[in-house]
Amino acid sequence: MKKQNSLLIIYTSKNGRTERMVEPIHQGIRDSGLEATVRLVGDVRWEEMLSAEGIIIGTPVRFGGIDWEIKRLFDVMAHQDYPGPLSGKVGGAFTAGGSPGSGAELALLSMLHVLLNHGMIIQGNAHSSHYGPIALAESSKDSIVSKCYEWGQHWGRLVRKLHE
Repeated sequence: MKKQNSLLIIYTSKNGRTERMVEPIHQGIRDSGLEATVRLVGDVRWEEMLSAEGIIIGTPVRFGGIDWEIKRLFDVMAHQDYPGPLSGKVGGAFTAGGSPGSGAELALLSMLHVLLNHGMIIQGNAHSSHYGPIALAESSKDSIVSKCYEWGQHWGRLVRKLHE
């Protein structure tokens, strides 16, 4: 029996903006034919990270960088067996910031660097939002939902392609 392809979405949200991105990403993944589990960063278990074929991280922008709880997850929990156990898994990130220039792209790239350091597979989007979806305070709800849904499908297709 073939293992069901799965993605794990781990996030934290301080004002709700990052949390609002989760459901359309989750739906996009499911519509691509994969299972997905959603966890707040404080609730995720190391075994879930090890068993998932991909890990998608959502972080609000904090002083131009990633949230401390997300950083701690990789500094402490994921470092326990480092290097290696996350290597070869699909990785991706999404973020929410206040305004242009608030550090959203920097936070996203910082998160991708963490995933790359763990040997994860990152694939950008050649058309737009190259590094992953970003929601700003001025972003329309429809725009955020559409972008997040498309990225969910993107990550789902990537996992399926790599595991065919």
